[in-house]
Amino acid sequence: MKKFITYIAVIILIATSCTEKQLEPITGSLGKPQPVTDVQIEPVAGGAILTYKIPNMEDILGVKGIYKLSTGKTYEATSSFYENKLEILGFNDTLSHVVELFTFNRALELSEPVRVTFNPKESALNKVIKSISIVSDFGGAQFNWINEDRAPLTFEFLAQDSLGKMQTMRIITSEAEIARQSLRGYEPEPRVFATIVRDYWDNRSDTIYPDGKVIIPRYEEKLDKTKMTIMKLGNDQNFTNWEGMDSYIIDDDHSTFGHSPNSSLPAPFTIDLGGIAKISRVVMHQRNYSNSYYNWGNPQKFIIYGRVERPSQNGNWDEWTKIMDCEIIKPSGSPSGTVTDEDMAAAREGHEFVFELSQEPIRYIRFEILSTFGGTTFTHPADVDVYGELVQ
Repeated sequence: MKKFITYIAVIILIATSCTEKQLEPITGSLGKPQPVTDVQIEPVAGGAILTYKIPNMEDILGVKGIYKLSTGKTYEATSSFYENKLEILGFNDTLSHVVELFTFNRALELSEPVRVTFNPKESALNKVIKSISIVSDFGGAQFNWINEDRAPLTFEFLAQDSLGKMQTMRIITSEAEIARQSLRGYEPEPRVFATIVRDYWDNRSDTIYPDGKVIIPRYEEKLDKTKMTIMKLGNDQNFTNWEGMDSYIIDDDHSTFGHSPNSSLPAPFTIDLGGIAKISRVVMHQRNYSNSYYNWGNPQKFIIYGRVERPSQNGNWDEWTKIMDCEIIKPSGSPSGTVTDEDMAAAREGHEFVFELSQEPIRYIRFEILSTFGGTTFTHPADVDVYGELVQ
């Protein structure tokens, strides 16, 4: 008999444990919460910041706002009891919009809604759309824009293929205030390029084309290194230390390198391109040291200078025009000693630094390496590539 009772108890226990659990509030209701009061509105780009007073009721957990965007999608913003501010964002117009504010308590009961009407300021997306320019670049098209609100926006870059169809060539997300991207690898023939921009809330632009829609890419080639030489100006460093050679910096072999001596930073070196060229970009290659990059004496920060006429042998800096400050950035943003697959792929490809389209042609280009990833007092660049078009 005892065995039978035990058996029945086990069956009941199993049946009970198999019953679907009901998700219920962890506390009972102390009464329907009162709504917020004294709502203040501050219009911002793409929305508004609402401040308010929360009723003095002990079981209130927070405030939520429910609103609908022009896309038809409904969104919900929530803040805790400890805040008196709610951000309502995602609008891509400056029309009048409504948000309903509710307080909610521990029993997940909602107050009566407080309806608030506001007009957002111009959205970050719309500002960026107005700022976009697409112009002819070396080997393709250059896309420029200004994102003054530094909003995270996604850019889709398109180009016409050989059949005349628009194809997505690259997609990036950027928060940079002033930004530039280029699509390259195209012959100097008429072609259509375009971009589409969208934000977090899936607001998006129409397809944006350049003025005139069709542009002709500028001719670009990798300049012939057999015509280049490393000059030895009076205040340049030598790169012939620890198996390094000056000439290895322009030998197209990324397993070799130039190596400056100890206590040599900043370390300048100068390249005679062998002819006057309109430069589009340079690519700095790191040395693969201990099967990795972003370490030891690999260049991190450097400056590029240029001139068209042969420089004085003493290397007088007053004769040189500064072109740009450069810094090699790890794509992952990871700390020193941590290198991801993405970082490795970027280093194998080389780090590109783009010249302004307005840059005058030069024949002599000078690099001044200021610092390294390993904090060393020497540096060991593996290779430098120069792209553009010879003009003389």
